[in-house]
Amino acid sequence: MQGLLTELVQSIIDMPGRFVDVALADPLSAILILFGALFVGVASAVFGYLSLGAFFSLFIRPGSGRSPPQEAQ
Repeated sequence: MQGLLTELVQSIIDMPGRFVDVALADPLSAILILFGALFVGVASAVFGYLSLGAFFSLFIRPGSGRSPPQEAQ
């Protein structure tokens, strides 16, 4: 188990260098890596924004939002 954890940490440390090697090998590879990072970054930012909004909505007074619609009599 310790060897697996060590290999995982070492591969995380080595990844930026490998990404640079792949990006410098071909201009198309650099564009693909850039767009992949952009898509992941935007998705993470949107998810983080929604998660923070849900978290902070827990602390807002319940009566401060819109009330549910009234049922017709």
